[in-house]
Amino acid sequence: MDQRRITVIHATEASMAPVADAFERNWSDTELTHVLDDGLSRDRQRQPQLTEDLRRRIHTLAAYAADCGAEAILFACSAFGEAIEAAAGQMSIPVLKPNEAMFRAALDCGDAPALLVTFEPAGPAMAAEFAELAGCAQPSARLTTVYVPGALDALRRGDETTHNSLIAAAAGRVSGADAI
Repeated sequence: MDQRRITVIHATEASMAPVADAFERNWSDTELTHVLDDGLSRDRQRQPQLTEDLRRRIHTLAAYAADCGAEAILFACSAFGEAIEAAAGQMSIPVLKPNEAMFRAALDCGDAPALLVTFEPAGPAMAAEFAELAGCAQPSARLTTVYVPGALDALRRGDETTHNSLIAAAAGRVSGADAI
């Protein structure tokens, strides 16, 4: 049987190895390809809202992946949900955001999940995605979002220990959450 080609589109190099490891462990019979635009996260950081330029870039990246033979696309960047949805509407192959399964698992734990984000602009975008999903599945659910400053910078420097310590410390400060 031929392997299915799945392309993962990244906005930071730091996400590439963990995604590749997860696919190797859980879905090793795929042909995984990666597309990186590491300027996306920096450009998104400078903008309070998604700009038309960022939306166009997301669409262009999806079109590029499809042109290269992807049978499905997974975006590994959480701050671009609306743009990913718009791009998905233009593609003839599945285009997925990275958060739905995580949100469903959190909702399975209760109505009060907490979300730790290492990229600040991802917080509002992910909260909106969660609210949309919870509104249909579990209307009483309320998400607490906590930004963990410095964690992504540490990961980008290759300092996984500091990244993990900052995440653990932030998780330790969260109270009343059914899941983190």
